[in-house]
Amino acid sequence: MALFKLLQSNSKLFPNKIALIIDGKRFCYKEFYKLVLNTIQNLKRNNFSKNSVVIIVEDNSLSHILSLFALSYLNSTIVPTGTYYSNDHLSEISRITNVNGIIGNNKYCNYFRKKMKLKNYLCTSKTKKFPYFFYKNKMLPLPNNTIDKNKNFIITMTSGSTAKPKPIVFSQQTKIIRFRLFKNLYKINGKDNVIVTCPIDHSLGMRILLLPILSGGTCVVMNKFTVPSYCNLIKEHNVTFSVLVAHQIYELIKNKYYFKSFYLKKGLVSASAKLFANEKNKIINKKIRLYEMYGATEIGTVSSINISKDKKYYKSVGKSYHKKIRIKILSDQNKFLPNYKSGEIVCKTPAKFKSYLNLNKLNKSSHFKGYFKTGDIGYLNKKNYLYFLSRKKNIIRRNGITIYPEDIENEILKDKNIKEAAVLGKETRGRTVIYLFVKKTLKVNDRYVKNICLKKLSTFQIPNNIIFLKNFPKTNLGKINKNKLMNFIR
Repeated sequence: MALFKLLQSNSKLFPNKIALIIDGKRFCYKEFYKLVLNTIQNLKRNNFSKNSVVIIVEDNSLSHILSLFALSYLNSTIVPTGTYYSNDHLSEISRITNVNGIIGNNKYCNYFRKKMKLKNYLCTSKTKKFPYFFYKNKMLPLPNNTIDKNKNFIITMTSGSTAKPKPIVFSQQTKIIRFRLFKNLYKINGKDNVIVTCPIDHSLGMRILLLPILSGGTCVVMNKFTVPSYCNLIKEHNVTFSVLVAHQIYELIKNKYYFKSFYLKKGLVSASAKLFANEKNKIINKKIRLYEMYGATEIGTVSSINISKDKKYYKSVGKSYHKKIRIKILSDQNKFLPNYKSGEIVCKTPAKFKSYLNLNKLNKSSHFKGYFKTGDIGYLNKKNYLYFLSRKKNIIRRNGITIYPEDIENEILKDKNIKEAAVLGKETRGRTVIYLFVKKTLKVNDRYVKNICLKKLSTFQIPNNIIFLKNFPKTNLGKINKNKLMNFIR
């Protein structure tokens, strides 16, 4: 069943139940479905069709969400983005994906008309220049339309520190498989209220958005994460389940006033980066089910651990939770490795992406015997619990010794006065130089950090250079952008 059909079904099963809460407004399933139908009419009136490749330049807005469902009905291809992208970045994404239509406010519609001369425009702000997204139509019967679940549906860009983001293609079928796996993994049902805290143009944010709406539950959407608004929304709307990226959890725990009364009945999932043991214990001690998961944009979630239950494996990122999801470790010589041997994490899953767009060589090189090569380094124990060590491209080799930047970062960040830190290695004139980046504060200076390094690190881990930054460059998920950190190295 396609995304639109699942929503249509829920609008009949739970017409008066609240489906979506956004910007302080509540929409029951019947109302939300009618808004989607109205959006379909506006799209058709302005010649959007199955041949449209539509860039959405919206943040976590109602128009963005309505567009996803309406365009899914029309068999259009969607390129979701946000207003935090630069114009040059948007232009490059549009060029790579062959965009021919846009949904966005007047500013972006004007920009794309001058820059790209697209065929189709739908403006989310009122203007005489472009057709209005929220124009109210007389309700007409929905025209018959066969939805192709295997057609290119979403083209999203890889996140993280990649210098040249790669366009990743998903079909509706992939999105539905991911929804069902996620739903069953965390036992989400129509009684759950789920909150979205990260951008829905990202694969994880979209998955969290679809989770409650397709399950018959209630979705609460945040446009920008702050601890006070997050906690207030949880209380106000009885939120039962949440997925947070690791840096959001650190912010939450640091805010003692709000963390004191923080609670989620169904559980909290940590994503994107590993949590420290101290933070894990603080959440578990509040009798909250804490999960940690591992995955990637290309493969979705492939492992999960209930840390509250499997405390003896708390350093792992869990194990495969479905018989069709397989995780193995691959050597540099493309040999599957035994337990406890570290190598590249490779995965086989029914939730795998469709392909990289127009990158045939990469599509071939990123797979081995049906397994996707994640670019991450880790190992499996005898119980098949997965232990993440580092990104393959971040590994540092000094004098024949393999050094994982995360090991150094974790030791530095244990100090209460260090707020953020990152480690990079660079080959310079035949030797490896290790750079440690630290967030500058009043209590932290060069001597302070050097003392921590001497006390906590092995000799081969000690950085050659310490660089202090007022602010770290971040990705849209709040992770430190290590590619941009390279600009600070001279």
